[in-house]
This record gives sequence, C-alpha cells and structure tokens, in this order.
Amino acid sequence: MFKFKSLVSKILVASFVLSLGFGLTVNADEEFESASDAVGAIGAGWNLGNTLDSNGTWITASAGDSKAYETAWGNPVTTKAMIDSVRDQGFNAIRIPVTWSQHIDGNGHVDQGWMKRIKEVVDYAYDDGLYVILNVHHDTGESGGDKVSWIFAENSTFDKTSNKFKGLWTEIANEFKDYGEKLLFEGYNEILDSGNTWNAPKNNSSYEAVNKYAQLFVDTVRATGGNNANRNLIVNTYVGSVDQQVLDNFKVPNDSAQGHMIIEVHCYHPWGFTGTKQSVTWTSVHNDFQSGDKSEIDGIMSRLKAFSDKTKCPVIIGEFAAEFKNNEDQIANYAGYFVDSAGKVGIKCFYWDNGDFKTSGEGGYAIFNRSKMTWKTSIVSAIVDTANKYVVAPSEPEPTPTEETTVETTVETTVETTETTVETTTETSVTPAASTEAPAEEDSQISLVPFLIVDGFLVAIALTLVYMYVSKKGQRGNR
Repeated sequence: MFKFKSLVSKILVASFVLSLGFGLTVNADEEFESASDAVGAIGAGWNLGNTLDSNGTWITASAGDSKAYETAWGNPVTTKAMIDSVRDQGFNAIRIPVTWSQHIDGNGHVDQGWMKRIKEVVDYAYDDGLYVILNVHHDTGESGGDKVSWIFAENSTFDKTSNKFKGLWTEIANEFKDYGEKLLFEGYNEILDSGNTWNAPKNNSSYEAVNKYAQLFVDTVRATGGNNANRNLIVNTYVGSVDQQVLDNFKVPNDSAQGHMIIEVHCYHPWGFTGTKQSVTWTSVHNDFQSGDKSEIDGIMSRLKAFSDKTKCPVIIGEFAAEFKNNEDQIANYAGYFVDSAGKVGIKCFYWDNGDFKTSGEGGYAIFNRSKMTWKTSIVSAIVDTANKYVVAPSEPEPTPTEETTVETTVETTVETTETTVETTTETSVTPAASTEAPAEEDSQISLVPFLIVDGFLVAIALTLVYMYVSKKGQRGNR
C-alpha cells in the first residue's frame, strides 16, 4: 500500500523547517553602527549654510513656496549637482541646517511642501553615500528684530514650548524613520538664553533648560521606533560653546539605545584670526595664522578630549571656519591645522560655508561658489587631505557561527510487492545577507522568496512521487 498520507505530511514538515530556516536568516535585522564608529568613519564635513536655515519675519511666500525661503539670504536653490560637487571634492559628510519656525504650527506640525523640499535635499546627499546631519537650526539662537527663534535656554520657555518641540521632532523622525545609519539627527543648534548671552549663560538654570531639551529630543525620536530606535543622535552644549563651565554643566541624556549619542560643539577660535575688524572688536584681528593661534586650538582640543572621555560620548565640531581677509593661503593653513589638532583626539569637523564667496575685500566664510560651481581648492585640500588621515574603519563585529539547517527525510512507499524508497537529504548553510543603506520598509520583515524557492523544490519531489504511484497503478492494470 502506497503510504501517500505519510509522504505528504513529511514533505510539509520539511518544507516548513527549511522555509523557516531560510526566512529567518536571509533578512536578519542589522544593528546601526555605534556613534563612535560613525564619528570614526566621518572624514571631512561641510555645511550647507544660509540656505534651508534662512529665515526672517520679512519673508513673504505663498503656502508651499520653499524657494522664497531657501534663497532669502542670497544663495541659489540647492541642486543635486551642487551636492555631487561636495562629494567629488572629497567630503564624506554634510550638515544640513534647517529652520522650521515659519513652516510649523503651534503644535509643531510641519507644512508638507516644506517637508517635501527638505527630504529632497537630504536625498541628494544621502543618495551620494554621504553622512547626513539634519537639524533644528535658527529655531534657537538670538531673539529680537526680525528673528524667528522660539527655543531658548530658559526653564519657563521649555515649559511653554516642550509640546511644540516634541511635535516637530515627532514629524521629522517619522518622515525619515526608514533611512539607514548614515542619516543622523541633531536636536537643536545654538540655544541661547533670553538675554542673547554668548559663550556661557547668565544663570545656571539655562543649563537645566538645555539638558531638558536634549532629553526630550532623545525620548521623542526613540518613541517613533523603526530605525530611529538605534539612530545616532546629536545633542549640543549651551550655544555650542567650548567654554569649560559650559562643558562641566552639560548632562548626557538618558538613552534607551546604548552607544548611539554624539555631542556637538562649535568653534570659531581663535577669534583674532577667524574674524574681521567688522565682526570682532574685542581682540586684535590679524590675517596670518600664528603660533599663538595654534596653541589656542590645541588647548581647546585637549579640553574637548577630556570632555569626551568624561561623558563617554564622541564629539564633533559642527561648525568651524574663518572669514576671508584676502588670505586664502592662511585660511588653508588654519583649516589644515584645526582639523589635524581635532583628528589627533578623535574629533571630526564640519566647515561652515554660508555661501558668501569672496575673492577680494573682507567677509564671507564660503569656500564653494554655488552659482559658478567653483571651489577654493587650497582650503578644500587642506581640510580633506588632513581629515582623511583620521578616518577609522568600523570595528569588526564578533563572529557568529554559520547557521545550518539540516533536514533529512526518508519516505518509504510500497505498492503491492514493490517497495520504493525515496531518501532526501537537504543541508543548507545560510549566512545573513549584506545590508543596504537605502531606506526600505521591508528590511524588518521576513522575505517570502526563500519560502517559495524551498517549497517549489519540495512540491516537485511530491509530484514525482505521485507520478511514480500513478505509473505503477497503470502497470498493474495492464497485466
């Protein structure tokens, strides 16, 4: 008697076991690289300044008109070609400052036309394989005049704006939750107290407010789930200051994801070299990069290294630059030295480029003429060549044993006096597939493809056995 029911049940069991083995291992979820690995992999960084962060109460535009804001401070509309040029110069990281204030309501809900444009620019860089930092920029900063800031280092302000801040970051995080590890979020830019006090606040309570915003940012992003559960996040000190008292009063947020926190500061020291006579009045301005300037930079990096060790978080300098004073060669010397001094202690730097491209006179931080697509190559080379010396390969994960699924099925079939034995041994070694950076909702799901392949193979075996059974019955009938 042909054991047909036994055969079918054994085939189904084998199909299930093999399919389960394939399905669970082919699309195993990948953990994001750590904050330390990300900072290690970053080389030269560049800022898309005075563009999507442009703002002012005087700007008038119809709903969804992002161009009026993007070009309000004198820069052209950002194109894919511009970002490609940034990549081609050797930068592997870009910071995209964004001011949301005039594009959100009281609950933090973002105008969809603005969000669409932000996503478009982020994609320019993300698709080029760059590390991308997306932030909340001039929503913080100085108040008064035509400013649109609403986030200040004041406990009273935090109490009034926390829901709006949470709403804004919920929408940003949800919009980009499927992006891979090369997209990083920066919670806020340079938070000042209500008195517009630079370097260090007037009252210690301002530190409390900064720490509260940092914690709320982390909690809000993590709550959106998806890739945001492990995305590397960036929090800044008060006004991004490197002053020792500011560093001492910064509190690292509690985080459900361990090892995914980066701290950012800004550094335009030494002011005497980086500023102009118009922008710096409290110290002697000089055009040449001097030994005293080098000593000041080294002292700052030493403090930041100690701060990083204390907080157990990697540090980046989100902004550094020098205004032009007919001294491109000296700025190149400064930029190379600055990046080198930072790199020696594991700190990576992003050059502030505001688009104000000067080749004569004074002023402007730009090293990229976005209209003519030309660069100040001596400064670029100093930054990129120096930064590349400190790019660190990601740490190797612990080796994991190769998963094996072995299914041995022995099916015995007997037709009258004839016994047919079918023995099928399938041994499968499955290694997790390589991950990709492109955002994809499917990454967290088990693929059906492996199931279908294995099931198809086993169904073929079943049909062959059925054919054998039918053939033998036909032979018996013809006797």
